[in-house]
Amino acid sequence: MGLLERIADQRNGVESRDNETTPISIVDWAKMFRPGAQLTYNGQPYQAYQVNDPGGAGASYYDTNSVVYSCEMNRILLFSEARFQFQQIRNGRPGDLFGTTDLLTLEEPWVGATTRELLARAELDVACYGNSYWVNDGPYLLRLDPCKVKVLTEAAYEVEYSGMQVGDRLLAYAYMVDNDRMVIYEPTQIAHYKPHPDRKNPFIGMSWLNPCLPDIDADVQLTEHKRSQLRSGTSIPFVVSFDKTVTDEQFDKFVDEYRTQHEGASNAGKTLFLGGGADVKTTGQTFENLAMKATQGANETRIAACSGVPPVIVGLSEGLSSATYSNYGQARRRLVDGTMRPLWGAFSGAFRYVVKVPTASRLWYDDRDIPFLREDVKDQATIFAADAATARTLTDAGWEPDSVLEAVAARDLRRLAGKHSGLFSVQLQPPGTTVAPSKELVPASNGNSA
Repeated sequence: MGLLERIADQRNGVESRDNETTPISIVDWAKMFRPGAQLTYNGQPYQAYQVNDPGGAGASYYDTNSVVYSCEMNRILLFSEARFQFQQIRNGRPGDLFGTTDLLTLEEPWVGATTRELLARAELDVACYGNSYWVNDGPYLLRLDPCKVKVLTEAAYEVEYSGMQVGDRLLAYAYMVDNDRMVIYEPTQIAHYKPHPDRKNPFIGMSWLNPCLPDIDADVQLTEHKRSQLRSGTSIPFVVSFDKTVTDEQFDKFVDEYRTQHEGASNAGKTLFLGGGADVKTTGQTFENLAMKATQGANETRIAACSGVPPVIVGLSEGLSSATYSNYGQARRRLVDGTMRPLWGAFSGAFRYVVKVPTASRLWYDDRDIPFLREDVKDQATIFAADAATARTLTDAGWEPDSVLEAVAARDLRRLAGKHSGLFSVQLQPPGTTVAPSKELVPASNGNSA
């Protein structure tokens, strides 16, 4: 019996053993999961990975940082616009999109929900935790809390010559119900959506927030600095010095009056009048001296770059300062082609295990009805005109019209094989024929007209 079967036997119970005198139990072993932990069970080494930190910074910043929220919300709003179809695969090439009742699982993932809500939740999981896990729960999908999922791997060996370990093999997913109970899923029973791969572990993903955490933290600090200055009346700290003739009583009175009349937001901008013996000097810098807009704008741009959403789309200052209609169009195309379509493709690949995919087909996305992509209509019209010209040329050359349409749609000329009519002229007449006065085609006799 393998490890997976041993764990499955204990899904509903807890094995109690004295680990000082007996081999460690499966349940105790699961409790010890930590990043990079390597354990041995019955002489076989296994690797256990804690995938997510329940208090991760990604989830925290999504709730509290406006730049992170704006970038992620733009991703969610566009990502959730797609719908899913099956796509034919012929000779290794993608073909027509089609639908069956098996897609109902994605169209209504849980009671009262739609594909849009499924995509939004999966994208939010990826932003906060780097991974999103789903299982087929009968007619509906069930989301697994990423913080409770652990990935199990086993060592893979080269057995023919050296017998040495050459890598790791994905074994299963463990969902920790609590410290003593867990549910095991085989890799083909779970949809694991992880579009951003983790550098250190090929079996899990990472949040797009991870690389820009220093920039997010800097943005938070700059925002707090502005708030602090506003709370103190937007005034920069001063140093007030007095000559030796000022008594302690006069000093205390001056401090009290100064704080009452010149500190706080309600006193911002008031003129300061001083009596003899007092000298005020500034010790800080203004927002202009600190180049606050440029400094914070640079952080915002770096965060947007990590999210894959151009700053002009989000509405960030550096993006808007150089925005034109042309720039916006280029940014829109960058967002769709460079971020959204790869994400839709990754989602389709991950969820192929929770729907029944027909033979010679794949689960794929359909973005033809997304309003954000309507500016592509001109490009689509140009492509359509080129396809129509190609179809006309091939039809005039004698290929059967139905096969021509199929080949042009699939961009695969091999689909024309064996579909030629045998006619070559523009009029598609058999060689040697002519037109009789009755307009009927008759064969030529001895090369002369009848």
